[in-house]
Amino acid sequence: MDFSPQSKNLTASMKLFRILSVPLFLYFAYLQLNDPDPYLWFPIYAFVALIALASLFRPVPKFVGWILIPMYLVLSGYYFSQTPYFGMEVEEVREFLGLLIASAAVALLIFKK
Repeated sequence: MDFSPQSKNLTASMKLFRILSVPLFLYFAYLQLNDPDPYLWFPIYAFVALIALASLFRPVPKFVGWILIPMYLVLSGYYFSQTPYFGMEVEEVREFLGLLIASAAVALLIFKK
């Protein structure tokens, strides 16, 4: 499943991570369509899926990570500060953890070969 010259530089585990990230983050984005504010959450997860897909074909510029990761972490900090207590039934906790997952995925997809 060799897509491009970029694929030759990737380790097998990173290639698998990128391939699995596309449908996983598209599914996360799809789940956000039922959220009260899908205009915020759908793009957050869809961007990660697009980065995963694009990174299979060519390197994604590092400035994308330098923009998205701080944005996601600042939002994550905001939602964490709004959390009355730390339980998975609290929406802010789920949003906080989702943003941390998205940040970690973007970091791996852009900065790791």
